[in-house]
Amino acid sequence: MMLKTMTLISLVSFATITYADQTAQAPARPPEVKKTVDAFAGRWNFAGTDLEPGTKQAAKLTMTINCKPAALGAAVACTIAGRSAGERIEAAAVIGYSPDEKVVRWMEISSTAEYHDHRGVWKGNTIEFEPLPYTVMGKRFVEKLNVSFPSPGTLVLKSVTETPEGSSTLEGTARRPQSSQPQVPGDRS
Repeated sequence: MMLKTMTLISLVSFATITYADQTAQAPARPPEVKKTVDAFAGRWNFAGTDLEPGTKQAAKLTMTINCKPAALGAAVACTIAGRSAGERIEAAAVIGYSPDEKVVRWMEISSTAEYHDHRGVWKGNTIEFEPLPYTVMGKRFVEKLNVSFPSPGTLVLKSVTETPEGSSTLEGTARRPQSSQPQVPGDRS
């Protein structure tokens, strides 16, 4: 019995020392990591329009964007679900700031067969993403995306995509109630 007790005490002591050592050695994150996570974290209700090539009137676009802190506060993992022109759309994204590259990364896969890896920089309260060339079913597209946060709990998104048929514009505003912003677990920034 004494041996089991000593073994248990040793294991608990080792785990405590290991955790304390890891906590003490955790590198400080640049403020842009926290800024990016805090900006996106929460449940958003998006209302906007989707104007596709060849149409005269923009379709109403509604989405729910739910972003939860991930990787101990280094990023957010988001699910996006909505309807445009009666068509259901979904996407999954991971958004975070890359300290080495000094860019915000927005990596997304959608039900519309799009695979994106956006790279952008913070300019005040706006993230200006580089034009993103991509291919869907053999057709080449180039998307220009900007996301801004003009006030707490407000996100404005504009995406203009050049397609073989012409320009496609998706734009709108999302609102996040204060109560939906989750706390970032393990944040040491």
